[in-house]
Amino acid sequence: MISVEEKLLVNVLYKPESEILNGIEINDINFDNLIKLASRHLMLPALFFNINKKNISYLFPEDFIEYIKNIYSINKARNTVLLKEAKELSELLYKNNINHIFLKGTALLLSNVFEDIGERMMCDIDFIIQHKDEEKVEKILEKNNYFTNNIIDLFRVFKPKHLTTRVNKNKTIRIEPHLELLSPKYRVVFNSKKLINDFKDETKTIKTPSKPFLFDHCIYALQIEDKRFFNSYHSHRSIYDIYKLDCKNSLTVKKIKKDIFITHFFINIDKFKIFDIHIKTTLLNSYFYKFLRKILIINQILFQIISIIIELFYSNELRKRALNKISNNYNNKTLLNYLYKWLKA
Repeated sequence: MISVEEKLLVNVLYKPESEILNGIEINDINFDNLIKLASRHLMLPALFFNINKKNISYLFPEDFIEYIKNIYSINKARNTVLLKEAKELSELLYKNNINHIFLKGTALLLSNVFEDIGERMMCDIDFIIQHKDEEKVEKILEKNNYFTNNIIDLFRVFKPKHLTTRVNKNKTIRIEPHLELLSPKYRVVFNSKKLINDFKDETKTIKTPSKPFLFDHCIYALQIEDKRFFNSYHSHRSIYDIYKLDCKNSLTVKKIKKDIFITHFFINIDKFKIFDIHIKTTLLNSYFYKFLRKILIINQILFQIISIIIELFYSNELRKRALNKISNNYNNKTLLNYLYKWLKA
């Protein structure tokens, strides 16, 4: 069931001015609920931008417009700083011969996907580097006052998705250097090797992936990393990103049906009628998705168990922690005593 507030949000974001009130009685709108909804989906700046662009502010209370305008202004100022700091970071990396590609929201802003840089709410500056440059990048960032408070893994079976998030006391935005696009357990689905040709390009300019790549990464990150494939939740920020990318070549029913994650994304948002794409779900498809979700969940659990066992074998520090925990809390339990002796051996 779509609330009347969500219907209005969708119409303002994606429909022309003449269709804003289609199926909506403006007196039925609870504007506090609309703010909560748009805020939860990180869409307050985009909401204001589209209200202003479509000249429909007269439909909303003055204090409502004033509030979201303030949020938009703060966000636009922050994104201006983000772009400046992203360019400075890029210069620093190229100066040290580190090839890199910006990702996610940073790439969308740098690619001029949005009409206004104030539309998109951001968090970090995300960029990806090559595995061979990992240690070098860590040293360069440390030397240039990008520090981290996060604990570095003592032992890693697989390359992590990203290095520890870093902040610079003289800058505003956190940075997140990626080594991969997804967590280890999901890399069979979408691997950063797709970027390999871009890494070979030695041009010292700010690099972002192609729009089709950004399209795929946006959906896979949402469906897999954010686990939206396992439920019916949707993200208007991700929907808006896809809408703004305008990847008409990627939005073919043929391609969508080939990819279960993209299929699920569009089936899940079909109720909003944003894209002119309609995929019929069958009973067979429904059972297939349920089966696949169970397989993926089992895969995650097995992956974690295997990773922990491997780490226990090869990391003395981690093994000491496990032994201490077992000896302090589970000393009288037969099974865990056996595990304790096994670890100690």
